[in-house]
Amino acid sequence: MITLMPSVVDKTEILTKVLFEAAKRQKVCRLELSNEPDARIVHPYGVCQTGKRKIMIICWQESGFSGASKIPGYRNLALMKCTTVELLDRHFLIRGDFDPLDSFYLDWVFHVEVAT
Repeated sequence: MITLMPSVVDKTEILTKVLFEAAKRQKVCRLELSNEPDARIVHPYGVCQTGKRKIMIICWQESGFSGASKIPGYRNLALMKCTTVELLDRHFLIRGDFDPLDSFYLDWVFHVEVAT
């Protein structure tokens, strides 16, 4: 019997779909990233490719592991390091200072709708 493990591409696609749904519904998420001791609680704003050609989860982090960064605050987290996304039973409001047109964000896969 051979057990097939999902490929990295499959896993990344699934995580991206969950993040898309969370951003669309403005649902707070619990993220786990590889090599981090605790989860992060975030407001997912989108997924994009940066000018450095990295695929990142763009979010506002409200609590959880943060390394040396202060909480709360914006975070750009590597999608490839994400191991788990869990939608929580809470909604978030999109911050007025979020700018999807910032030059840091090269190509969006998706992002939250910003009121104009």
